[in-house]
Amino acid sequence: MIVLIDAFRPKNLSLFGYQKETDKNLKEIAKEGIIFKNFFPGSNATAPSLTSIFTGKLPKNHGIIHQFPYTTDEEVGAMYGQRTFWLPSFLKEKGYRTLAIDWIGMFFEEGFDYYKEREEWQGENKVPTHFSPVKDTTDLAISKIKEKGKPFFLFLHLWDTHFPFLTTEYKGEKKDINEVLKEIKGDVQKDYYGKKVQVEGNELYSLKDMVGKYDAAITEVDKQIGKLCQYLKSEGFWGNTIFMALGDHGTNLTEHNIYFSSSSLFDDTIHAPFIANFPGIKKAEVDGFVQDMDIAPTILELIGEQPREEWKFDGKSMINLVKNKKEIRDKVFFYDGLEEDVRGVRTKDRKVIFAKDPKCHLCKGGHHKEWEEYDLKNDPGENNNIYSKVGSLSELII
Repeated sequence: MIVLIDAFRPKNLSLFGYQKETDKNLKEIAKEGIIFKNFFPGSNATAPSLTSIFTGKLPKNHGIIHQFPYTTDEEVGAMYGQRTFWLPSFLKEKGYRTLAIDWIGMFFEEGFDYYKEREEWQGENKVPTHFSPVKDTTDLAISKIKEKGKPFFLFLHLWDTHFPFLTTEYKGEKKDINEVLKEIKGDVQKDYYGKKVQVEGNELYSLKDMVGKYDAAITEVDKQIGKLCQYLKSEGFWGNTIFMALGDHGTNLTEHNIYFSSSSLFDDTIHAPFIANFPGIKKAEVDGFVQDMDIAPTILELIGEQPREEWKFDGKSMINLVKNKKEIRDKVFFYDGLEEDVRGVRTKDRKVIFAKDPKCHLCKGGHHKEWEEYDLKNDPGENNNIYSKVGSLSELII
């Protein structure tokens, strides 16, 4: 079971040191399960990250670099041409009932017996006016699990934490939009934020209240995850269930003068929470690097299947890392799905970002210089660009 939480970042969870407890139920899972402290998706955008989960490959090798609707026909063609493995299809062939609660559709529907976010949706026109509330999507997921028979694989995509958090009830300070925009630095970001926040069903909140609304969205998502897990336990499923709750990417709230967007490759956008329950594996807090491309190989090992050479996985099973602390990589790679051509590489102490073309498809500005390097040990906020010349990390991403 994969519970994918959109635009989900560690900085707003008490599991990662946040002062507010937004994650009561995830903390309970982590007490007996596994928490991956250094999970870095291969992209800051949903489409590339989800494709990595289902293919076991980095974006550059599965083809989908950019988020919809900025994904090119060439990228989709490359994905089909290079695709050697698709997790839902493989599990379906192995006899699993494959269930997805999501609205994206397109090629992500492949391999699923059931793929909807709302029961009433029919046909191909599935793009919602607003995302469904997490309570509704969780209830739908539970109703599908109740249709017992074959063992099941559930993919549940929760969107409530995606700006502007329309499904979340929050009472904040209602302000005139012009007063709010005075707090925004930069004309490009003023224009972007102003358009995004002025949507039907949303109030005009100060930046502080918008952060509060994000926290409230996490709290509600956490509550529903708790309900889902309690159902699995009450039915006797939990002990035999592979359970993964993770972010597809992180998000900026106000950092780096980027407002409520996952554009850029700072850690706020490419570091995500990952909490898991693996049957038969004891509690563990894992510091080694893992990425979304590692999920498919891990699931395969847990169900007793071996990867095939022709699948050409970039990812590796996390099981040896969890059990024996044997790290599976010393660096992570990632690609900006919202800027034209921006990529990066990160070790525990260093990060290098190369922006061949930093045009942001969302705000139409740019968030990176051509080269940036950060000393993460002494500058975890990535505020001081120390890049001087091409080095060993830089050469890996040119």
